[in-house]
Amino acid sequence: VEFGTGEATGVVVEDIICMDTRTNAFVDHSLWNGKDGLQPGCMRMHFLAATDLSEEPFIKFGFDGVFGLSLEGLSQTPQHNLLSVMSHLIEDRHQCASQSFGVFLANNAQEESDIAFGGWNEGHLLEELSWAPVHDPSLGHWIIPIKSMRVDDEVLDFCNDGQCRAAVDTGTALLSVPPKIFRELFELLRHESDLSGHCQGHGPMLHFEFEDFSVSMSPTEYSAPRRTKKSLMRDPEFEEDQPANDTEAPRRRDFRCFPLLMTLELEEPLGPKLFILGEPVLRKYYTVYDARQKRIGFGRAVHTSDPSRDELLTHAPELDGIGLEEKGLNKKRRRTNPTMFDVFRWRQALKVLPGLRKTP
Repeated sequence: VEFGTGEATGVVVEDIICMDTRTNAFVDHSLWNGKDGLQPGCMRMHFLAATDLSEEPFIKFGFDGVFGLSLEGLSQTPQHNLLSVMSHLIEDRHQCASQSFGVFLANNAQEESDIAFGGWNEGHLLEELSWAPVHDPSLGHWIIPIKSMRVDDEVLDFCNDGQCRAAVDTGTALLSVPPKIFRELFELLRHESDLSGHCQGHGPMLHFEFEDFSVSMSPTEYSAPRRTKKSLMRDPEFEEDQPANDTEAPRRRDFRCFPLLMTLELEEPLGPKLFILGEPVLRKYYTVYDARQKRIGFGRAVHTSDPSRDELLTHAPELDGIGLEEKGLNKKRRRTNPTMFDVFRWRQALKVLPGLRKTP
């Protein structure tokens, strides 16, 4: 069996697979019809037990197996396809969502990634889902057609022939682009950093236009800062005779924001104009994969975020109490003028009082 850049050899086996509290899963028992005589959350599956693996890419894997969630086109038989097997075990009244699942990727250490089967988790959505049809479901991949692509307001000619497509893949760490568009896209997205030396603010926006909606990425999602050999500040922003109508934010030259892109060249039928929307996109958007209606849904994901310094100061008495009580100290020993170490300590205390953490 081919897998990515490598291949695996093995034997087909049947076993019972369970999702329950032992795997940190919550199971709604009312959804299961009990036809196979197994407890809710369990199913009989056919899968490949590997006897020989190629060195690449498996030598780099830190896990024991691959939990394939493709469409049936990539499965040897329906019994090898988790979504197909699961749909037969779910009550008829819930069949509309029986072959769908939703993926949430955590954006910080305070969150946990999760996957929902037999539907999706509305609590992860900041907006309604927008749907795109799967391109040629018989191939088995979660691939959708791209209508156009642009950087800010500049439409790139690369996709004008209607052959661009996007694979949505949780196993790809970066945004992958075809080799022929890499240089042009890299130059359009590369930009100078903010004064703080990070890539969290102003910069080019990358937009993928689908049939009825678009997926947009800011420098926060697609870039990282890198030091250059140039001087600290860029002229003429800091000259005394700066034009009165110059509203551009000051920028640094010793740090630049470089787009984190990778290339992958594939022949037809998947290539040659295949983009892969990996983790940067999937952290920003909650995605739902519907094998029944052959479509993928995108919606801005809800992420928790750390409070600002001012918000921390507001809760300082409560947060200070946690840290000082643990050390047997009196609350009155708090400093009048907080230091950066106080702010750090308060952020650590938030792990004890998660209710103070805000959700946008």
